[in-house]
Amino acid sequence: MEEKIKKVTPVYDKTANSKAKTVINVGGARSSKSYSIAQYIIYKLINEERKKIGITCKTFPALRRTAYDLVIGLLKDYGIYRESQHNKTYHTYNHGSNQIEFFGMDEAGKLRSAGFNYVWMEEGNEFTYEDYFTLWLRLSEPERGERNQIFLSLNPIDENNWVAKRLIQEDDVEVIHSTYKDNPFLSEDYKNGLLSKIDKDDNYYRVYVLGEWGKLEHLIYRDYDIVDSLPSEYQAMAYGLDFGFVNPTAFIKVCLIDNDIYLDERLYKSQITNSDFIELLSHEERGDIYADRNELQRIEEISRAGYTAYPGEKDVKMGIDLCSRHKLHITKDSANFIKEIRGYQRKVDKNGTVLEDPVKYNDHLMDAMRFGVYGLVSRFGFATAVPSSIMATIQHFG
Repeated sequence: MEEKIKKVTPVYDKTANSKAKTVINVGGARSSKSYSIAQYIIYKLINEERKKIGITCKTFPALRRTAYDLVIGLLKDYGIYRESQHNKTYHTYNHGSNQIEFFGMDEAGKLRSAGFNYVWMEEGNEFTYEDYFTLWLRLSEPERGERNQIFLSLNPIDENNWVAKRLIQEDDVEVIHSTYKDNPFLSEDYKNGLLSKIDKDDNYYRVYVLGEWGKLEHLIYRDYDIVDSLPSEYQAMAYGLDFGFVNPTAFIKVCLIDNDIYLDERLYKSQITNSDFIELLSHEERGDIYADRNELQRIEEISRAGYTAYPGEKDVKMGIDLCSRHKLHITKDSANFIKEIRGYQRKVDKNGTVLEDPVKYNDHLMDAMRFGVYGLVSRFGFATAVPSSIMATIQHFG
C-alpha cells in the first residue's frame, strides 16, 4: 500500500504522524488537506484490521460531491477498488474486516447505533459544535496501543466560526496549517492565478493563499434560507448557466413564487463538454436557459439541439441588485451553491474602501444565479418574451 500511495505531500505526513484525538487540517486553496486525509483513510483501510471509518459532510449531497467521490476515485486510481465491496444502497465500502461508511449529518438515523474508530468531517466549518461532539461520542473504545481519531478539513473562511473560536482551544487537538506551498503537484498556472488575488481582495488572499482565518464582513447576500426542496408548484421557472471546463460548469434551476426566488443546484462539475451538458438537459424539466453571453457559440449549439437558450445579462451590479431584492430559498441539496453564497463578498481596496464589485473567486453558481434570476424576472408574465436588454444581442447572434 505504501508503494501505491506514492504522491503524498507534507500535509499527509503531518496528518499520519499526529497522535491527537482531534486533528484539524485547515488551510488555503489546493493545499492538499482533503486529499491527504483521503489518502490516510485509505492507508488505514488497507493496513489495519476491524476498523469502522465514518466519512461525513453536513449533508449527504455535499458529501457525494466531495469526499465520497474523492475516496472512491482514489481507490480506483490505486487499483484497490472492487465493485462487489461497494454497497451503493447503504453507501459503504468494505476491505477485509474494515468498512468505510459515508453519511451526512442530516441522516440522524444512521448515528443512533454507530461506532467509529476514525471519522473524517469534510468541510468542517459547515458543521456545528454539537455535530462534532455527537461524532466524538461515537468513537469506539480503541484497541490496546491504538488511538481513535476525528479529522476535520476546512478553509479558514470565518474567524468567528466554532472551529476557530472553540475547538482549537480544547485539549488533545492538533491544528495542521497548510497552503498551496505544501502541495508540490500544483501547476504553475494555478499558482500564478492564486497569487493574483493579492491585488484583488485582501481577505480572499488571506484565506485562500495564506490559509489564515478570514472575516465575513462584506457579504453580498444575507436574506436567504435553506429549504428541503423546491415547491411542487411555482409561477415561473428558468435556468441559469455559467460555462466552464477547467473551472466547473454551474447550472441552477430558478423558480419564482410571488416575490420569492427558489434555487436548486443542478450541476457543478469540471470537464463538462457541451455534448455532456446537452445530454444532461434531456433529463431536466424544459425551461428557458440564460447563460454566459461570452460563450455565444456554445449557446447556439444548445439552441440547435432543441433547447431555448439566451445570452444572460452581463451587468453584474444590476444582477446582484435584482437578486438582492428577493428572498432567496436554497434547497439543502445545493451544497456548492450554499458554500459560494456564504462566502460571496464585495471587494475591499488597499485603503479599506468597500467596493460594489464582488470578489471574482468561487462564484460560478453566483453568476449562474444572476443570469437565471434576471432572465426569469425580466420576462415574468410573458412566457415567450425575451428580456429587452438582451434582444439586440440575440438578434445579432441569430
